Amino acid sequence: MKIDSVKIFGERHTGTNALSLFLRENFNLKFKYYEFLGWKHRLAPKKAEWIKHNTDNVLFIFLFRNPYTWLKSMYKEPYYHHYLKINDRSFEEYIKFPIEDYENSICLWNQKNDSYLRMSKEVDHSLNICIEDFRLDQRKIHGLIAKLIGFESAKFIELTSYINGRGIKKDKDVDSSLAIPELTNLEIKCINSYLSRSTMEEIGYDFL
Repeated sequence: MKIDSVKIFGERHTGTNALSLFLRENFNLKFKYYEFLGWKHRLAPKKAEWIKHNTDNVLFIFLFRNPYTWLKSMYKEPYYHHYLKINDRSFEEYIKFPIEDYENSICLWNQKNDSYLRMSKEVDHSLNICIEDFRLDQRKIHGLIAKLIGFESAKFIELTSYINGRGIKKDKDVDSSLAIPELTNLEIKCINSYLSRSTMEEIGYDFL
């Protein structure tokens, strides 16, 4: 069956909105939203859940981001306003601060990304994308998607703007956002103590 739909999963600050815009401008795909397997930022559904749906014509795209840059973005803009005084804490304090049902944001990063890696192996049509790779070579990512959906003659329109859930941000720079931040030795040690080595290795990220 021809792939004509796409469902994106990825944590906050991983480029889900940017990729959605890129897909809209380059491919004629139907987007699967909340009513189909839930929130895009959720833990990837387990097989017992997603197998109840017809996924034969769906390309699942899973987005990943380097944990060090992702943590800094989450600290600056956590997207969970019910957690009061996050920004009153130091970054070192934030690293250990509980979020949702997780011990801290790093444990969230581990578990969410583990779920994406697991589901990507279960479904028939999937593509794992590191947002850094998308930024580095959009044409390559375009080619991978075009091949998967059987539309290799698709036009290529490069995405040049910074975009998040609030729209296009002309005052923000993508490259600086994705650059590895300056961290103290204590911060690096703390982050690394929680990071899953197997998850890092499978995605292809290096420890600082």
